[in-house]
Amino acid sequence: MNTEAEGKPAPERPMLTGVLVAAGIILGSLATIAIPIVHFISVPSGPFIAGLIGGGVAKADEGRIITFGLYVALLMAVPSGLLVLLGFLLDVDSTIQWLLIIVGFAIVPYTWWAVTVGALIGYLMRRNEAKQRPGGDGASR
Repeated sequence: MNTEAEGKPAPERPMLTGVLVAAGIILGSLATIAIPIVHFISVPSGPFIAGLIGGGVAKADEGRIITFGLYVALLMAVPSGLLVLLGFLLDVDSTIQWLLIIVGFAIVPYTWWAVTVGALIGYLMRRNEAKQRPGGDGASR
């Protein structure tokens, strides 16, 4: 098994790196929310793309895909909680308040689902690529 003493990263480092990459992609897609038309594509597809790329960085295989999705969703619970808190604390139109609260509660399950599906598709693509390589046995890297 890889250890720090051998000069190779510990097994959990790729998972942490992948989760942070995925969270960064999601936050980047949320940064486009003020751009008209673009946000209709970038915001809903952000978690899926994050799962696709972050799952590859994390080397999430069939045993770790759901865990990877949960880690990213838990990390996204922080901005989601802030959004719900803003919904309760801001003195704005009641429609905007409820929208903030509903979106805040919907972010975590949607993030988990989309990141998990993206990571699964990324894993299947990596597995098929490994099978097509000469001498590939289908095992993930």
